[in-house]
Amino acid sequence: MDIKLIWENKKENLSKWEDLEKYHPDFFKSFEHHSFNSNLDYKTINNSKLWRNKLFWGDNLEVLLFLLNNFKDKIDLIYIDPPFFSGTNYQIKIKESDNFYDSIAYYDYWNRDLSSYLQMLYDRIILFKKILSKTGLIFIHSDWHASHYIRLILDEIFGEKRFINNIIWYYYNKYSAGKKNLPRAHDTILVYSKSNKYTFNQIRIPREKPRKQLKREMVNGVLKNTKDENGHVIYRIVTDKKMDDVWRIPCMQPASKEWTGFPTQKHHDLLERIIKIGSNEGDLVADFFCGSGTSMLMAEKLKRRWIGSDISEYSIYLTRKRLLNYRKNIIDQVKKINPIEIYTHFDEQKKNLISSGFFEKDLKIKRK
Repeated sequence: MDIKLIWENKKENLSKWEDLEKYHPDFFKSFEHHSFNSNLDYKTINNSKLWRNKLFWGDNLEVLLFLLNNFKDKIDLIYIDPPFFSGTNYQIKIKESDNFYDSIAYYDYWNRDLSSYLQMLYDRIILFKKILSKTGLIFIHSDWHASHYIRLILDEIFGEKRFINNIIWYYYNKYSAGKKNLPRAHDTILVYSKSNKYTFNQIRIPREKPRKQLKREMVNGVLKNTKDENGHVIYRIVTDKKMDDVWRIPCMQPASKEWTGFPTQKHHDLLERIIKIGSNEGDLVADFFCGSGTSMLMAEKLKRRWIGSDISEYSIYLTRKRLLNYRKNIIDQVKKINPIEIYTHFDEQKKNLISSGFFEKDLKIKRK
């Protein structure tokens, strides 16, 4: 069945990306490097084959075109938490020393232009497929605003047979002031593969308390109750269960030690599950709307290589800060940590911000 979602002025840019790809091999330049390994210097690393984790500050469409030169079919897991078409621009309040000022963390207003929003995602999902490995999975995070549209786009680009799961993240601790509808207490995470040979690790989660359960076994392809020599069914005590597609994980609260103040920050337990399901140690994980950097931090903790990007300087600030703080705390516990390189496409505004020492400042960020 061939069903496509059509919107006003829809552009299928497959040929355009192939033409543009060759113009982007030198588009991004590294402006900061962190090795965290006393046995290696920057010159040695640049002349070695040692992997360098990459954080890009810029439009992720440009980042994807840049990566096409060397990363086709190379990324093992892609997770994105893009704007949701919420109609809101997420404002933040910044405290620097004793000074306060307001800014925008990211834009999600769209002026009710659904066509522009869908085209933005469509262009990027086409490129996600190009860089995803043959055994890779893509996880796209959304909510009630546009998840139904996004699934049709994924069916078109990846194919409806490549659909794996529709994960429901139930955040039971979010306050709702709505009086004319039931509280909206879940997000949707759509999972697709590039082929039928994809990495998928089963995860078991602990039960709240041990439970008595019938013991079962597979007999000629049929699951049956196990019986003893007298024909009586056998029971066992279980303390965990196979994880299903409804995840009960809280949303982030300011009381959490992981709280950064960045709007829509996702819980680290959520990203831990996603990365564990869809990748193995040493695999390459990417997030192209990395926000406060939780996916990069969890990839680091789970010993995955990673690529992150965001257009917001505050996202890069927080991601960089969290990663460097984590590395400082574990440097004595590990023999080698992959270096981090931070990239951008230089313009006057970015040059001035970097030279001002912005990324070294002690900023306090709070949602306004």
